[in-house]
Amino acid sequence: MLDSEESFFAAHQNVRPSPNPETSPPSKTVAQIPMRNRQDAMDCSLALASQEIICEISRQETTTHRYQLTVAEADHLRALETIQRFREENRHWTWRRPLAKAKLDFCWQSLTCCLTLGAFGYLPQIRPAVLTGGILDSSLVFEGEWWRPITATMLHRDIAHLFSNLSAGFVFFGLAMGRYGAGIGLLAILLTGIAGNLFGLAFHTEPYLGLGASGSVMGALGMLGPHAAGLLRQNKQAWRILLGGLMSVVMLFVLFGLSPDSDLIAHFGGFLTGIALGTTLGLLPEIECKKNCWNLLAHIAALAILLCAWTLALSQK
Repeated sequence: MLDSEESFFAAHQNVRPSPNPETSPPSKTVAQIPMRNRQDAMDCSLALASQEIICEISRQETTTHRYQLTVAEADHLRALETIQRFREENRHWTWRRPLAKAKLDFCWQSLTCCLTLGAFGYLPQIRPAVLTGGILDSSLVFEGEWWRPITATMLHRDIAHLFSNLSAGFVFFGLAMGRYGAGIGLLAILLTGIAGNLFGLAFHTEPYLGLGASGSVMGALGMLGPHAAGLLRQNKQAWRILLGGLMSVVMLFVLFGLSPDSDLIAHFGGFLTGIALGTTLGLLPEIECKKNCWNLLAHIAALAILLCAWTLALSQK
């Protein structure tokens, strides 16, 4: 293999011509130019063809350079100059490097999450205290009822609101939990919903009521954007995949998250938090995220947060 592109011309301009083989271009004498590999031979042959230099690719098992280009002796120097110029101009073609692909698996445990949300959507009709104790009331939160941003993520104003979140949440929850691990994904989704409600508390200028899992749904969507961030450890050019993922989730957020009758601030807060958490988790080795021990601990943490919040919510008179 050549040490540098600059030495290519000097190293091969004095190559002695070979006898005219049967497979060589039509000429009295021919010269052979060694190539690095098969791909290099194909690329250089195209460069020569663009300059109307006839060449043939040959493979020699007994030589150091297994692939060679055979050209007419009259075209030898011009071929060397063309190949050297081609390599100098294209030595930074980083887009030609293969990239590993990041795949998304679907976790069917998202069905359990949706069934739980569906159950809580029906509970206020049986026990009104579920709604009054769990709804996000900004005035009560500032008076010390800190659990309401948590419990509000599991309540909905009507059946249409509930099924709207369940239909999108089933897909986004399943993909996020499949990518980052069932437990870790669930905990992260819960945190994005809580963050969305906290955004509402921070940026709404007047007292307001809020409820719904849409912040968590938008958070799960945001988590999917940077899911390929870990590929940057393998190849810096993976930023193209990362950018494509982010652009995709932004377009879906515009489609699903900007409904005029929804809490846009909570949606946006959950979405931004999802991107941040997805980037952090995406940079971790996927095998670590999916270890049973970490996901078990994350499951316990998520259930503990919900259990503690709902215990306080239902204990209020």
